[in-house]
Amino acid sequence: MATWNGGVWNAGASAGSAAPNALTYGQLKFRLTKQFPGVDLDLIEGWIDDRYAEILGELPWSRQNVQSVLQTVAPYSTGTVTLAAGSNTVSLTGGAFTASMTGMAFRVTGENDIYSFTFVDATDGLLDRPYEGSLGFAPGAAFTIFQHIYVMPADCRMLEDAAFANFSYGPLLRMARSQLNRSQPTRPMGTPAIWSSYMDDGSTPPRLQVELCPIPDKVYGIPFTYVSEAGALTGSATSTILQVWLQPSALIEGVVARVKAHLKDFTGAQLAGVMAKQALITMRAAEAQGMPPAAMQLDSYYTRHRMKRCRY
Repeated sequence: MATWNGGVWNAGASAGSAAPNALTYGQLKFRLTKQFPGVDLDLIEGWIDDRYAEILGELPWSRQNVQSVLQTVAPYSTGTVTLAAGSNTVSLTGGAFTASMTGMAFRVTGENDIYSFTFVDATDGLLDRPYEGSLGFAPGAAFTIFQHIYVMPADCRMLEDAAFANFSYGPLLRMARSQLNRSQPTRPMGTPAIWSSYMDDGSTPPRLQVELCPIPDKVYGIPFTYVSEAGALTGSATSTILQVWLQPSALIEGVVARVKAHLKDFTGAQLAGVMAKQALITMRAAEAQGMPPAAMQLDSYYTRHRMKRCRY
């Protein structure tokens, strides 16, 4: 049976598992090396990989959708903590910190400031900045350690607006971070109903992450769908089957255009480029036919006047 792996199909032991007329990576390289026998194979493989990634990155193709589940972390609030204004140390009584809490958020009950927590030992921790709460010196203060920001899978290229539409408590509404900051500045705790995405600049390369609001008050399993990155072809087995929905000419002619440009056949490169472009247009049209209508959302700057009109 053929299996899906990183944007390509891996052919199984059965010859009947491949789709009719499916093109394998080995067949593609064989065809191109026969057509251009004097061109280095490493160059051809590189151009194949580049063109393949360009096609799969052209649109959020529905065939690139991946189903996954985001499992939230239950907040921790056992015991009380002692903090002092101007100090970033936290001492715990009546509970136990764990190493898994490093990187999670910390907040004193009754305050809005959110800190990043770092584990030191079972009764001691550090905040990312000195405590600046209104309590000044806070012995025996209630607190919560929680997680409301989650990093998406490494192959997640993008999330569409309806990515979290299948949550059992109701679909999550997408908001820009600016909208979320205006509508929920205090970040309450409860059942998630809103999500906002942005890049994590702390990772290399940066990865997409999602903030949930309200902050999850327990463990939830939230199904979601994301558009995956294109899997690299270089180094793949020759039996690897290219995506069966991909127009072969969009890939082949795109590579031929680069090979001919390399060989200084600019007229031939231009003709091959036109054929590759036309095949890509056909792919876009087929994808558009399967897309549901999408509602456009205007920023509140353009719509807030409507509330004023309703008062009259």
